[in-house]
Parts: sequence; C-alpha cells; structure tokens
Amino acid sequence: MVIVVTGASGMVGSQIVLALIEAGMGPVRGLYRSAASLESARRSWEFQGFGARWSEVEWVRTDLEDPLEVEAAFEGADYAVHTAALVSLRTKDEQLMLRSTPLMAEHAVNAALHHGLKGFVHLSSVAVLQGSEMPLDESADPQRKGLNAYARSKFDAEMQARRGEAEGLNVLILNPSVILGLPFWADGSSRLLRSASKGLPAVPGGSTGWVDLRDVADAVVHGLRQPSWGERFILSGSNQSFEAFYGGIADRLLKRRAPVLRARWPFELAWRLLAGVQALGGPTAQLTRDSVRSATSTVDYRNRKATEWGLHFKPFDETINWIASPWK
Repeated sequence: MVIVVTGASGMVGSQIVLALIEAGMGPVRGLYRSAASLESARRSWEFQGFGARWSEVEWVRTDLEDPLEVEAAFEGADYAVHTAALVSLRTKDEQLMLRSTPLMAEHAVNAALHHGLKGFVHLSSVAVLQGSEMPLDESADPQRKGLNAYARSKFDAEMQARRGEAEGLNVLILNPSVILGLPFWADGSSRLLRSASKGLPAVPGGSTGWVDLRDVADAVVHGLRQPSWGERFILSGSNQSFEAFYGGIADRLLKRRAPVLRARWPFELAWRLLAGVQALGGPTAQLTRDSVRSATSTVDYRNRKATEWGLHFKPFDETINWIASPWK
C-alpha cells in the first residue's frame, strides 16, 4: 500500500515517515514544500541513526495550497496522513495560519476523496477542545468560539476532515497535546526548546499536556494497522507544569533554573510592551497575548481512551532527556 504523508519535512511529519518506514509500511511518499525544512528532517533522521533510510522515501516537493499539485501527489495512494499546518502564536502569522492551514486540509481531503483513498489520518490538536471539567477527554466538543488564532486554524482544518468523512472518506482524528521532538526546526516546540536552552528570566505558573513525538508517530502506525475510523483520540503522555518542562531542560544543560512567577500580570505587561516595541519597528515579539494565556493557564488532558486502544506513552523525563540530547 502507498501512504502519502503531507508536511513530511516538518517535525511531526518527518517522524511519522520514519516510523512508517521502520514499521515496514509503505511505500511512503513524503510531500514537502521547503528545502530548508527537508534538510532539518534529514538532520533529525541522521541524529537518530536512521540517515541510511532516507532514500527509501519518495520525497515529492508539493505546494499544498495548489489543488492540482495535491491531486497529482495523491495519485496511486491508498492512505494519507495529513500533518501539514502552520504553527505559530505570533500575531503577525495569524491571518496566514487562518487561511493556509484549513486550505491545505481542504485540498488534501478533496484529493483523498477524488482518488478513493481507503483512509485518512488527520493530525489535529488538543487546542480545539474546550470544556469546564478537567482533565479534558474525547467527550469535549471542538468549539471555535474563544480559541486563539492557531487553535481556530486547527479547528477549521479538522472540520475539513469531518466534511470528508461526511462525503464517505474513512477518517481518524488524532489530537496531540504539546508535541516534544528534536530541536532542528524554526517553529513549533523547537522554539520552546531554544528558549529553554538560552535561559529565561522567569517561568510562568501554568501547566498543560505534553507528548513525545515518537509516541505520536507510533500512534499513526497503530492507526493504520488497527484502524478505528470515525474515532478521535487524545495523544498526551502526561500533564506537567511549565516549571517542570523549562526546569528539566535547564537541569540537563547544567543551567540555572529560572524563577517561577505564578501571577499572570507580569507576563501580560511584558507582551504588551514587546508588542509596542515591535510596532515601532523593533524585533518580532516572541512573547504574545496567546502564548502568555496558554502558558499561564492550567489545562489537563486524559489519555485513557488512547491507552485502551493500545497506545503507550513514554515517561516525561525520558522525553526531556531525548530532546535535550542534541545540546549535550
């Protein structure tokens, strides 16, 4: 069977491609847009000791915003894994995310329907889930109202997958929490890792769910081997504070742990000041309203449905050791 993976040069997509190859599945066709991102993916494979397997993948440069290119890239495929999305909490990226992420999903779903694919695995996010009772589980309904721009873009993309399902496509939706992988990319959690490696003046007091990238990739392999079409699964290894994350990275890099500020107002003040500096021609603010509100909130997730499905999640400390290893 031929498996198409969109966003295959990104942190998530490239690890999924690797997991599929290692599992003996495929052939695998990896769709990518940026040569720079593809080089990051190659570095990740080489660091993990799998550089020799790079040539086993059919790498196809594809503009996912061009429906004709997507149609051509999906020809002859049996399954698709859609991971492509823009990931940013920066204000300047909001409109681009809101346009591009759903559009790429729309084209991927349309191509899957047109070519009669047997199944479509959609990588969404826990960011689309909202509810008043913690921890959140799969019973939490995706809701667009009240979401930040990144979450709205993921919500809209997920709705494209649901639309494909209504039109007869077998769809599996995976909702990972914050994905922790190797720091070879410019955006996503790689940005968190670089910030942690440089040291922070203070750490916010919030908490969230975290998941090892390798577990996300294994979930895709499991989902193709033992399909559970029409289902949603939260992928979250554990709920941990930002203090545990940033402090864990600092410990492994032998750096001083930053103090924890549990009040939100210093961070709210900071992002406003940085936004003002940016508006006056200064550097792009790395601290934004959305990133502050995410980092100062406490949101927990339940992974019981995923574990009952047969998934396993690596311990948080093991993941921190892995993602910190490139700096050692």
